[in-house]
Amino acid sequence: MNTGRTDELRKAVVSGEWPAVVRLWEAYAAGMREEIGCGTCSPARMAEAREFLDWAQRVVLCARAQAQNRLDAIHVTRQYDPAPSRQSSLLLKRL
Repeated sequence: MNTGRTDELRKAVVSGEWPAVVRLWEAYAAGMREEIGCGTCSPARMAEAREFLDWAQRVVLCARAQAQNRLDAIHVTRQYDPAPSRQSSLLLKRL
């Protein structure tokens, strides 16, 4: 169920704008707390929040896995890169 209330949250999650995600989530959650306190929070609204959180978790886990793959590739690449020569840096200092 997508009523549009989570659209900005979804955009922020996809773009990795974590401070914006936190700010938007706090506003969203405050609205839900208010509805719950007033007894006006519908099962559909709860389902919307649950669906968003499930979706966001999958997106974040995928982003984390991609970042880990990039870090692993950097690590492997560094294993095959020759260490910078100390002699060449001395030569540059003398020029």
